[in-house]
Amino acid sequence: MDLSDNTLIALVCSGFALLMLALVVSSLLEASKMKRWPVAKGRVLSSTVQEYRTDTTTGSAGGRRLMTLYRPVVVYEYEIDGHRFRSDRIAQSPGMNRGVADFAQKVAQRYSTGTAVDVHYDPKRHDQSVLEPRVPGGWIYALVIAVALLALAGYTYYK
Repeated sequence: MDLSDNTLIALVCSGFALLMLALVVSSLLEASKMKRWPVAKGRVLSSTVQEYRTDTTTGSAGGRRLMTLYRPVVVYEYEIDGHRFRSDRIAQSPGMNRGVADFAQKVAQRYSTGTAVDVHYDPKRHDQSVLEPRVPGGWIYALVIAVALLALAGYTYYK
């Protein structure tokens, strides 16, 4: 079986697009489930901005480059059936916890130490919780890229 270059490109683009779509749909379903989780009253124990460095080296000739990023670290506790739990998970995806100092600072200020919070917790695993049961806005980019790849695949295949 001999595949033309256009067919191969269309297959690769389609494969990546379908993988990205599967990830987006999975995240949307998980966020939808989290929104239906029971809510417990909680309290923020600490709220800070953590600076960390990550390696952005690409390829063998790229050299080592470190990038400084910031993430809000919000530790909260909540009680369910007489048991206390602690968590630091703000949203569904850790992607929300990466970025520029201003964004991290705004999140940390929103959840200042001592603030009362609504904690959405998994009814089957009470130690699993989030403060914001939603899909981070960055997923919209993945959806746009997936649709663009599908369009490119269709264009390439039928060209």
